[in-house]
Amino acid sequence: MSIRSFKPSGKARDGLMATLSLSSDPISASMQLEEGFDASFLDKIVQNSKLAQATVVKVVGIDRATLSRHKKSHSKWQGATATKVYNGARVLDAALDLFNQDPQKAEQWLNTPAIALGNVSPSDYAKNPLGQEAVLDLIGRIKHGVMS
Repeated sequence: MSIRSFKPSGKARDGLMATLSLSSDPISASMQLEEGFDASFLDKIVQNSKLAQATVVKVVGIDRATLSRHKKSHSKWQGATATKVYNGARVLDAALDLFNQDPQKAEQWLNTPAIALGNVSPSDYAKNPLGQEAVLDLIGRIKHGVMS
């Protein structure tokens, strides 16, 4: 009997996370978070997602003053803020995937109050890491037809 190592299928990833070169593997993602993200990273998210900056900033949970300060100082998003940026990108990626990469439908859904979130829009609910996880959970339930 021979033992072989597991080799993933190599299926090409698509979507926002892949476009932004963000890993979904926890170990690699953790390393990316330790490195932090450039100040312009949110602009890359806006550009690649084709969503409005206001929606992206709400989902990421960063206020405009912090965004402006980072842009002016060219400082990196690090620590808890980097985690919010990463998780926000995950939420946006999942929302776009839910609507077959249609940014208009995804944005409309993100900004519409959801009964499953206590009549709060997903973009407002996702202002912190726990809210981001709740929105990801809701998207997963919608994709798999699980009643809320």
